[in-house]
Amino acid sequence: MRRPNTFLTLVYAAVVLSLPVGCGGEGGEGTNPPPGDGTPQIPPDDSESRRAGESLNQLETRWKRASGTRTTGVSTTFDLSGKSMYLSTDGQAQVAAPGVLLPAPIFPNNRRYVFFTDARVGEQTGALVLEGQRIELSSGTLGAVDIQSAIARTHKPDGTAASAVELRTRENVTGSDPEFTFPADWSDAGQALFFSDAAAIQASNVTLTGFTRGVLVTPSGNIEILGSVTVASASRMYWDTAARIEVQETRVTGPSFALGGVVESGTLAPTGISPAASLPSMVKGGQATIALKPGNARSEAAFQLTQAVTEQGMLLPPAPEIAFDPQTGPVTVKTGQRVLIPVVFREKGFQGDAVLADLQVTGSGKDAVSVPLGNVEPFVGRLWKEVADSGLAAPFLAISLAPLTPFLAIGEALTCLFTTCPKAYPNWMDAGEVSRFHIIIQGKISPGTYEANVTLTGRNYEALTIPVQFTVTE
Repeated sequence: MRRPNTFLTLVYAAVVLSLPVGCGGEGGEGTNPPPGDGTPQIPPDDSESRRAGESLNQLETRWKRASGTRTTGVSTTFDLSGKSMYLSTDGQAQVAAPGVLLPAPIFPNNRRYVFFTDARVGEQTGALVLEGQRIELSSGTLGAVDIQSAIARTHKPDGTAASAVELRTRENVTGSDPEFTFPADWSDAGQALFFSDAAAIQASNVTLTGFTRGVLVTPSGNIEILGSVTVASASRMYWDTAARIEVQETRVTGPSFALGGVVESGTLAPTGISPAASLPSMVKGGQATIALKPGNARSEAAFQLTQAVTEQGMLLPPAPEIAFDPQTGPVTVKTGQRVLIPVVFREKGFQGDAVLADLQVTGSGKDAVSVPLGNVEPFVGRLWKEVADSGLAAPFLAISLAPLTPFLAIGEALTCLFTTCPKAYPNWMDAGEVSRFHIIIQGKISPGTYEANVTLTGRNYEALTIPVQFTVTE
């Protein structure tokens, strides 16, 4: 049974706000001169700030159109080394012998199974099931395997020398789970398969050894597998999400990645900007092919760097911008109800991600106003979590991705099940990102007219202040 990722969550932080009585962003009529004056017409620039008379919907659509035509990030290469280099991605790793499969216990009986579907063994094709704690991949290849993370290490967290590249697979398949009738002495295999996670593979002439027992389930009967087995081909591998593959080297490709650790040596070479004074402890980017060996991660060619963390802070400066409708008077909200104020935002520099550091709130209406904060992309959050859980003292962990305030508007999360769900302001805004968030005004304070201000301060961008005026009525 597939269990979807739950890294992406929405956290509602109760904060005080005050939205300006003007619209965010610069106005402007565009660049076209009045028609009929003989001057050649210049097409309007979709990346302009808000134009006079433009609605928020029109602005958001235009900014998204402009963002869709731009490349984000800075062309960069890196070659970084340390005892443990952690990679988080939604990509694929090339897996070939020699290697080791390390199945994890699977619910409900904690058996260490690995299943291969559409497995061709000799002249037979079916479901191959192997049981064992350590299954050797002695020849052949699993091909491009969907992974969510990797550790290129020379030592384990306890300091024990153990050189390997450790891969954790990622479920990225569609369709229903397969069903098979297993022999009586494999009676729990069907339940284990139901609770397993699938990874797409491209197995070719894989020889596996070291398992304690095995069986090939085919339409014509069951074949006991002893000692070793060679799989000519297989399309999927099912096992517990905590299982691992160990190899000595691999190449990982994917649309996005985050890499981090305690970097001891190496280079980071972005094009067109001054090099950092110190090596990064975290690198984030996209469209990369990364070669991993124990204790080393290297980009095989230039990729698009969108952020890096060094001792001096964030390497790439972003350029966030917000826009909102002007108020002609205080917003009215009835007691027990709420109003959502939309704010469109973007990162217009197209080079560096913008990371939120603090939310400062002042004003008389602070108890009635909240703002939802969005968590980071799953692969970024996964890097932070895995490195923190390992006990590795990586410097980038000083940047907290946790909620900025303990005052959570839990009730707001429940009410969005029945009404418009507020959209969040990002803790981590990607380069070129365009979206909107909502300011929530709730009629939960005494009737009257109030003001409030919220200031969003970035780790690598200047403060953005939004004022709001509102009246609570019976």
